[in-house]
Amino acid sequence: MTVGRDTHVEYFELGDLAEGTIEPRSDQQERLEEFTRRVGSGEFHVVTDITIPCGCIDGRCGCSLKPNSAGGSESFMVADDLTTKQFASRNGTTVGAYDKVLRYLVESKLPIGGHDDEGKNDQKTGCGANDKLAAIYGMIARKGASIRELTESLGIAVSDEAHELIAKNAASRTDFSDGPVLLESLEKLVDASHIDHLHGNHNEVLAVINLRVGTTLDRDALAAEFGENYEAFNVDAWTFDEAASIISSPDSAQEKQQKVAALAYYNLAAALVLGGPKLRVVVLQ
Repeated sequence: MTVGRDTHVEYFELGDLAEGTIEPRSDQQERLEEFTRRVGSGEFHVVTDITIPCGCIDGRCGCSLKPNSAGGSESFMVADDLTTKQFASRNGTTVGAYDKVLRYLVESKLPIGGHDDEGKNDQKTGCGANDKLAAIYGMIARKGASIRELTESLGIAVSDEAHELIAKNAASRTDFSDGPVLLESLEKLVDASHIDHLHGNHNEVLAVINLRVGTTLDRDALAAEFGENYEAFNVDAWTFDEAASIISSPDSAQEKQQKVAALAYYNLAAALVLGGPKLRVVVLQ
């Protein structure tokens, strides 16, 4: 991976690990360094009183302020599916597991959420972390060792047992419910105001791994300053610990740590599926 340094912010590029297309284009070079410096330093991260992820990492506008993880609440289902499968349904489908997770969160009086976009139809929702779930699992299965290195570089411990479990479960899942089916499961449990409706094309040039507790990215403020031709993915990794606790057995530190690792794997794999080699990544401390 290429490592760069702007005036105040260090970043790296995804490099050959990435298989997607979202990365800085020729028409995004003029303010790229400024964007990297200002967004990467946390200028556009604001306080949130929500402490678990229920919004997606997508950089487009149209979302309310809340912590971000790939697919929003779908991250909870994936973290469990890649590890202990406590929420597995009898028929083994991802929608069955997602429905059980969502109902558990609602019964626990916790926020849930996700998104679509203006291109939503009966084949896709517009959420890449949802629509490309099979490709993300495939990425974990194929490039798990590299994803482990990235995860550990964030300060997240990954035991050999956790890594092997996540990689095995990613490789063994062959049945994936369609994105619109998963979104419908969410739509049945919340009113429309809890589902973001994003708009515009993907213009992300940067992905922020946010470790700054109690904050999330204000995309509207970012757009007001830079316009919608410059956007950033945002992963609020500081929420992973609490999110993992919520879906783990209360007396099992090992299970919790496995699910923290699974959340990181899922988010990083999503970035590698969606992002191109030149997509920049900044860790916000």
